Amino acid sequence: MAATAQDTEATPKLWGGRFTGKVDPLMEKFNASLPLDKRMWAEDIKGSQAYAKALAKADILTQDEANTIVVGLDKVASEWTAGEFVVKPGDEDIHTANERRLTELVGAVGGKLHTGRSRNDQVATDTRLWLYAQLLEIRASLQELIAVATNRAEAEADVLMPGFTHLQQAQTVRWGHWLMSHAAGWQRDDMRVRDLLPRVATLPLGSGALAGNPFLVDRQFLAQELGMIGGVCPNSMDAVSDRDFVAESLFFASLHLVHLSRWAEDLIIYSSGLFGFVQCSDAYATGSSLMPQKKNPDALELIRGKAGKLQGNLAGVLAVLKGTPTTYNKDFQECWELMFDSVDALHDCIRIATGVLSTIKIKPERMMKVGLAAVWLWHAVHVQYGCCRCGCLA
Repeated sequence: MAATAQDTEATPKLWGGRFTGKVDPLMEKFNASLPLDKRMWAEDIKGSQAYAKALAKADILTQDEANTIVVGLDKVASEWTAGEFVVKPGDEDIHTANERRLTELVGAVGGKLHTGRSRNDQVATDTRLWLYAQLLEIRASLQELIAVATNRAEAEADVLMPGFTHLQQAQTVRWGHWLMSHAAGWQRDDMRVRDLLPRVATLPLGSGALAGNPFLVDRQFLAQELGMIGGVCPNSMDAVSDRDFVAESLFFASLHLVHLSRWAEDLIIYSSGLFGFVQCSDAYATGSSLMPQKKNPDALELIRGKAGKLQGNLAGVLAVLKGTPTTYNKDFQECWELMFDSVDALHDCIRIATGVLSTIKIKPERMMKVGLAAVWLWHAVHVQYGCCRCGCLA
């Protein structure tokens, strides 16, 4: 049911302040980010619990008040985990929703949590925490993919196949050499995300709206409490407006998908009837409704297709950021959908690629048969080169 103007005023806005007029219901929907940022509910609660402790450390809250807030937030987390959290009209974002529910549970002391804090530094903190956790999972999956390639290359080291340049037969190579040619690119991706992690896990919390706060909140304590390995953002104005870490993460995702796409393209070609070097497992292929003899490498084709979409997401984030003035701007909200989509696709593609590579069947006899032409060509080239050197063809 569409919200009415009366409904939208049910929960006071964190930014209410001087505003006395009602918000247009369409604007309420247009402005709301909860359908997207509710994915970061756990990070929002984690950041708020750390901030409550920091406020107690700065003597803004008593220890009892901080404990009450932390326990109350645990209850809010339990509701999210159980799928029992009830969104109410006026919960325009995850911060508003969690603080509203906290206050319902613990009373007026819940309102003290927002002391010295802005949604500007809060949203930047939530996003960094969420993305950092996702990148750790993605890196673990990427390393598993590299391990599968390495293990197969070692186990099947004696398998020969034709190598190609310009998609024309060239020198004969080992199947394992081909596998490791792709794993080399994946290893660079692993190094890239390793270097990226500290820049993602840098703390903006305590920066306020743009110029910090006067409450002497210990930001080093907050960084340690939240596991921010990159330390504290050095400039509060930059801290609330920096989305480089999102763009960098999407670049990593986009480039890794380029590498996966090239690998997938090779296997699509090698699995075709004209080549017949490999056969995809039934778990990662489909058939044709018209031609039942066909086996289509759908998993590989989807990886190839998603690579293009992730490049578009990266371009979209850069386009959002390029015209924004210092410091925080609502435009940044548009980055989330692109970020979430890219992270989800990257997760799926790496796991699917690992499944495909783990189960794909190779056909060494077919590889050798096709590769013999390359062997003879290479032999002929070497003979001719040797004759030229000795002068018998002079």
